[in-house]
Amino acid sequence: MKKQIYLLAILVSSIVFSQSKERISLHVFDLPTGISIEEFQKDLDRANTIYEKNGFGVDKYKVYQVRADDEAKEHRYMWLSTWADDAEYSKAHSEEIDDFWENYFTPKYEKMLKEHIYRKFFSVK
Repeated sequence: MKKQIYLLAILVSSIVFSQSKERISLHVFDLPTGISIEEFQKDLDRANTIYEKNGFGVDKYKVYQVRADDEAKEHRYMWLSTWADDAEYSKAHSEEIDDFWENYFTPKYEKMLKEHIYRKFFSVK
């Protein structure tokens, strides 16, 4: 009986701790001077095309903005992505997408990336 209880405890633990946790990557930012929200969306659409081509779904990155009449002076834009879990996020970083981020996006948006707020959120359930 004792062995069965231990076995059950191990089984339950492995099920509980192996369940994937949905991950959301959230970026809150201001656009660099001279860059429109349309241009920024177009640049993220380049990343979306790569993710889609590699089987990670359509519109992985979505962009949001506060309303024009919102009183916020900073961090008026947000982009986010939703992943099944950290494993999916890691798999999505192919050589092609890494090249895009490192050689195109990061140099173009370097100042913005230094000042933006970035958080990873995980589903509680």
